[in-house]
Amino acid sequence: MRISYSSLEKFRICPLKYKFSEIDKLKEPSRKELVFGSYLHKVLKWFYQNDPHFPTLDQLIDYYYKHWPKESEGFRWTDEKEEADYFQEGLRILREYYIKNIPHQSVILDLETKFEVVLNGNSSQADDKHILTGRIDRIDKLPDGSLEIIDYKSNKKVASQAEVDKNLQLSLYATGVKNRWPKIDVEQMRLSLYFLKFNEKMETRRTSEDLDNAIQEVLDVVHQIEKSSFEPRPSVLCQYCGFRSICPVWRHLYEKKSKDLNEVDIEKKIDEFFELQQQKKEIEQKLRDLRSLIDVYASQRGLKRVFGKNGYFTKSVSNKISYNWEEVKKILQPLGKWEKVLEINQRKLQRILKELPPEARKELEKARIIEKEYKYLEANKKSIEEIKEILKD
Repeated sequence: MRISYSSLEKFRICPLKYKFSEIDKLKEPSRKELVFGSYLHKVLKWFYQNDPHFPTLDQLIDYYYKHWPKESEGFRWTDEKEEADYFQEGLRILREYYIKNIPHQSVILDLETKFEVVLNGNSSQADDKHILTGRIDRIDKLPDGSLEIIDYKSNKKVASQAEVDKNLQLSLYATGVKNRWPKIDVEQMRLSLYFLKFNEKMETRRTSEDLDNAIQEVLDVVHQIEKSSFEPRPSVLCQYCGFRSICPVWRHLYEKKSKDLNEVDIEKKIDEFFELQQQKKEIEQKLRDLRSLIDVYASQRGLKRVFGKNGYFTKSVSNKISYNWEEVKKILQPLGKWEKVLEINQRKLQRILKELPPEARKELEKARIIEKEYKYLEANKKSIEEIKEILKD
C-alpha cells in the first residue's frame, strides 16, 4: 500500500473520505482556503527557484498579480468581495514574508522534494511492505552545515510548541530526508512549520527513536485501513469536506425532493417525530410536577396513600445498599467466590481510557473484540436552516 501523511490524515478524520479519495480516486472539489494556500506555495516556489539571484519585492508582487487564480477546476470565488479579501491578504503575507526573510542566509537544496520510503510491517510477507510517500516544500542547508526542513502552512492559527514537537508530518518528512541522505545526523536537523498568515516559523527536532515511533504509528494506521469497512465519521470537519453530496451522512440534504406520490414524505415524518418528542417532554415535565405536588400533599398530612378516581399513590421507603468491600473480600476469598464478584466493567474502562498514556491505549485497542454489531437510529433536533448555516464555507 502507498500511504502519505495527507491520506493518513484523511483516514483518521473519516474512513469514508479516505475511500472516496484514495481508493475510488474521486476528485474532491477545491475550497477557497485550499486554493489560496496552494497559490501561496506556488508563488514561494517560483521565488526560491531563482536562488541565488532572488527577485525583488516588486517582482514577487508582479508575479503574484499575473498568476492569481480567478477560478480553477471545480472552484470559483463566491463574489468579488471574497476574492478581493483573499487577494489583499496574500499581498500582505508576501510583503511581510519578504521583509523578514530577505536577504536569504541559507542555501536552497531542493524545492517540493518528493520522497518514497519502503516500510516493513510486522511480518516477512511481501504484502506487508508499504511505501510512505510525500512532498517537502523546502530543504535548506544552514550556515552551520545542518539541514532544515520547511513546510508552509496557511492555517488560521499557529500551532503550539507542544503540537509542533509531536507533529507526525514533520517526523515523516525527516524520515524521507534521512532515507535520501543516510549519513545525515537526524538530531542536528531542524524541522520547521512556517505559518504564513502570521509570519511565524515554529522549529523542532527529532531523534532516531522519534522517527521509528512515527513509522510504527503509520504502520498501525495502515493495518487499520486494511481491516476497515470505511464507515463515515461525522464531525465538525464535515463542513470542510467536498464529498458531502455523495456521503450517506449528508447526501439526503442535497437530494431533490421526489415527486413520487407513493413515496414516504420522510421530511414530514421526521418533523412529526420531533413535534411528538417535544410534546413528550412537556408531558413528562407535567407528570414530574404533579408527582411532586402529590408527594408534598401526602407528607404534610402524614398519609402513606392518597386516592383519585382512577388510581392512587403509595409512599414507600427503600434503602440503597452498599458494602465494605474489604470485609466482603475477607468473607468470600476463603470460599473461592471473590473472583466471581470482580467482573470487568466496560463502562468504567471507557472512563479511565483518557487517563492512560498513549502506549497503554494502543495496547488496549488491540485487545478490543467486536462481539456483535448493533444498528440504531439517533435523533437530533436541528433545523435544515441551522445545518445549512453550519455548512457554509
